[in-house]
Amino acid sequence: MHSKAVMEVMNLTKKVGRTNIIDDVSFHLNEGEIKGLLGPNGSGKTSLLRLLVGLWKPTSGEIMIDQYNIQTDFENAISKVGSLIENPEFYDYLSGYDNLMQVHRLQSDSGRSRVEEVIEILEMESYIYDRVASYSLGMRQRLGLAIAYLSNPKILLLDEPTNGLDPEGIQNLRDYLNKLKDEGVSILISSHLLAEIEMICDRIIILDNGRIVSEGALEEYRGHSSEQGRYFFKVMEMERFEPLLKEQERSGFIDETLDHGFFMTGTEREVASMNRFLVDQGMSVVGIEKSQATLEDAFLSHLRREQ
Repeated sequence: MHSKAVMEVMNLTKKVGRTNIIDDVSFHLNEGEIKGLLGPNGSGKTSLLRLLVGLWKPTSGEIMIDQYNIQTDFENAISKVGSLIENPEFYDYLSGYDNLMQVHRLQSDSGRSRVEEVIEILEMESYIYDRVASYSLGMRQRLGLAIAYLSNPKILLLDEPTNGLDPEGIQNLRDYLNKLKDEGVSILISSHLLAEIEMICDRIIILDNGRIVSEGALEEYRGHSSEQGRYFFKVMEMERFEPLLKEQERSGFIDETLDHGFFMTGTEREVASMNRFLVDQGMSVVGIEKSQATLEDAFLSHLRREQ
């Protein structure tokens, strides 16, 4: 992983009335890193992104982008950033191509080659000349992403970019973001789709009530979401299984039974105890496999600990 920080956020606070909607938030985004921003509705994800692109002024704290302070050197700082925040606004009566050209003319004196390049990268050729009024939500989302990347930014800030995309569109977006990461672009992506964050990001930030409650690499969350784990026992003679459990009062550990085995949730010690019990009862345990903890497990576990 690259170590150079392209964005540094230090003690950022935004107060509305007497409420801190962003409360002493600090983190950094490295070059070529994809960082996920997770949190329940109302946790402050969109508010934080609004501050990072200068749509709101912070009450206190600093935002440095490529060593430029966004409060004192806004133009140089924001020139490094492309963003897709909430529902992007377009000229619905124009084509997608003309929308891109309008933005491109404001950003650059160069010709159309950059617009053509972005259209090709995002595979928008089949509908780019149609009027935006006819676009589906997913097509509009992709047009917003194209506009965000038009200025060739070092940093992309994306708020729920998978909204309205079908599974194929989400896969394409994932491939596209990984390609940008390989080119050194840094991406901060907010989403409620935990499975998507898990497949895209290197690290995640968990935000709740405007505060960072946890930050780390994905491997840390998968490995430490809780002391307990979910295990699958592959067992022969399953017809004897449930009567045995009832007799020994062990059925509370069992999540689900199948024809060829069962799932249980417990600690390693409890799993070992279950295995000994089954073997002692003359049952054939063919295998035990631990299910990998998902990001959703980790996310809920962290929030429960905070509460």
